[in-house]
Amino acid sequence: MSGNHGQRRIGIKDVAEAAGVSITTVSHALSGKGRLTDQTRERVRRVAGELGYTPHPIAQSLASGRSGMIATVVSLPGNAPIAFTQIDYYVALMNAATRRAVGHGYTLVVAPSTAGPQTWSRLPLDGVIVIDPADGDPALPMLRGRGAPIVFVGRDPNGDPSDLVVENDRVAATRSVLDHLVDAGAHRVGVIALGTFETFSEDALDAYRAWCAERGAGPFVHTVDANSTATPAEFRAGAEAFLASEGRPDGVFCLYERQAVELLAAARDAGVDVPGDLLVATIAEMGLAGSSHPGLTTLELNQDRLGETAAALLIDVLEGRAAASVRDVPTSITVRASTTRER
Repeated sequence: MSGNHGQRRIGIKDVAEAAGVSITTVSHALSGKGRLTDQTRERVRRVAGELGYTPHPIAQSLASGRSGMIATVVSLPGNAPIAFTQIDYYVALMNAATRRAVGHGYTLVVAPSTAGPQTWSRLPLDGVIVIDPADGDPALPMLRGRGAPIVFVGRDPNGDPSDLVVENDRVAATRSVLDHLVDAGAHRVGVIALGTFETFSEDALDAYRAWCAERGAGPFVHTVDANSTATPAEFRAGAEAFLASEGRPDGVFCLYERQAVELLAAARDAGVDVPGDLLVATIAEMGLAGSSHPGLTTLELNQDRLGETAAALLIDVLEGRAAASVRDVPTSITVRASTTRER
């Protein structure tokens, strides 16, 4: 054979001849298009693998009219900077989305949260995964204006009912934490929230207020005047204000892990024993809960499943398969010392 290094590149015609099908059938089998039986599709893919056939990426893009590139981006209001690579939740979610995308022949790029119009206009994207869509994020109108498919991890505060959304059952997740605090011995449960910009906090607070109403208890919501990009000093000030508040509950659900870590430190300095005087639970996002003192009980949002599901949903849309929002990605609770009292 002739060609580079004396070996001819295997082409789609070779696969068609070896599988006993047409070139069009090979193209459809490898791209996921067309109306083929599972047996035919599998046979063509097996033969292609045995021959070592790999579609040329440029030719594949020209034939399909797609670039094969999708992006993930963490949404923020006003392009506020955030080092999301240091937040375990985002890293794990993006890694899971990447695995699913690459496994289906797509390239996944991670766009910076500060990406502006020039960045989005230059990238030849087939679709986008937007993580934690934020109220006031200038990138969202730009992305919607492109017309490319978007999958949101968490609903857009200004979104549309037709949006494709992947998220946990936030009501059930919140109630599971509140019930755990009561089962662990709390007589009154409060929530520490931030002056934030995404819908998780909004949904969690709605679920908390409904939970309190069912029990005939008044809600106790302590809102820290900061957002998820706040400094440790701002989180610490919020924790100290909560501890000094009148009628403070003896159980609290912190909606951000860094707030919970600062609450533990403030409680130690104030002589408030955790868990003896105060039970504390939070949401796993930073990877700090297991090494804190005491260890923090966390609500696990299953970011691997969120990322895989978001990528799979976007790929379904790109390849012409029916897709619908997925709002019940399961959660779990990891119980640690912050909610474990000796009985």
